[in-house]
Amino acid sequence: MRRGRYPLVCLLVIAACGQGAGCSLLSGSSGTRTRSATIAAVRTDFVVAVKARGELEADQASPIAVPRVPTGALKVKGLAPEGSLVEKGDMILAFDASQLNIQLANHTATFRASGRQIDGTRISRGIDAGATMTERVIAELERDWAAEFQLEDNDIYSQLEILEAALGKSTAEERIIFADVKLLLRGEYYDIDEKILDVEKGQARGKMDRVETSLAQLVLTAPISGMVIYRKNWRGGTTTVGDTLWPGNVVMSIVDPTRTSLKINVFEKDVAGVEEGAQVEVRIDAYMDRVFTGRIRSVSKLSRPIEQGSPVKYFNAVVSLDEGDPGLLKPGMKGEATILVADLPGAVVVPRAAVRGVESLIHVLVDEDGVVRRQLVALGPGDQVRVSVREGLEGGERILLGEEPAGLPEFDEPASAGSSRPAVAAGGRS
Repeated sequence: MRRGRYPLVCLLVIAACGQGAGCSLLSGSSGTRTRSATIAAVRTDFVVAVKARGELEADQASPIAVPRVPTGALKVKGLAPEGSLVEKGDMILAFDASQLNIQLANHTATFRASGRQIDGTRISRGIDAGATMTERVIAELERDWAAEFQLEDNDIYSQLEILEAALGKSTAEERIIFADVKLLLRGEYYDIDEKILDVEKGQARGKMDRVETSLAQLVLTAPISGMVIYRKNWRGGTTTVGDTLWPGNVVMSIVDPTRTSLKINVFEKDVAGVEEGAQVEVRIDAYMDRVFTGRIRSVSKLSRPIEQGSPVKYFNAVVSLDEGDPGLLKPGMKGEATILVADLPGAVVVPRAAVRGVESLIHVLVDEDGVVRRQLVALGPGDQVRVSVREGLEGGERILLGEEPAGLPEFDEPASAGSSRPAVAAGGRS
């Protein structure tokens, strides 16, 4: 880890010297040729900014989805061009009605055929009932005649004639019973047949209603005035005429181009100080020479990786732009935000490469005329190169860079910022 710091340390030393920060090379007191670089802890006005990339999105957007019609998928017949401006009520999406019209015609034919079959069944029922009633009336007449002219006198009629008369009466009564049973059974038969046809007719009517419902939703209009922005599908493309879409799929959005925000991803280690209300400067990739101003509107509570399986995590933040330009700014454009994290006038600033230790033992190595000691510090806001020191340094101290001297005692217990530990000469001897 220390070897990896050497190039960065050298660059920092050169940069600091070039800016007049004050740096020097100290010879070790041991008499060896060991030379240690130092840099001054300067007190200066320090502006801390964090950069993050993101994408423009509209503050107000109305998603347009395929209507949830009961007939299934729909084929796109026409749609408003992407980027076009529409007024509320304008047609933005239309679906082909030809297949639905064919379905409606088929269901209507089935509905009418079922109705005709029901009418035919009722006519047949009436005819059957009339014929059966005729048979019953005839049987009643025969029974009544046999009862009225019953042959019982053995002196006048033969035994055969008497038996035939009694048999005729009995047969007539059985025919009456048969007619009644026939009327009942045939009635039940026609009832069942008519109920089946009623079900078929009802099903056809239901299908007709569903198709008519779908036909009434084939033309979608803009719910608000704004700009048409297409939504990408799972293949990364957008909807075109002729595509078949399932109900519920979002095809486009109607957005208000005058109210635009930049949704950015802030690297997890840079999120300190990125808070709601922080000032932001935004540059859009397509217009890098123009600066838009805004403020942080929201910051997510948790960090998440942008790419699945990546260990690198980001916080999502939304930047509200002070002024949107509908002629230039469109949702989906990429850009970079520079977030003002802190503006610290007269802050003590040191290179991050000079900060050592972890947690309660964060410190720097202060060189005082060739004698080095550990100095605990409390850090404030900073960027990737420099960091402010809230406690522990006054400014002007010489801070050691690179390898620490051999034999320099370690901190053996937690201490507060500003504490120090025994020193050794820069060459490594006490």
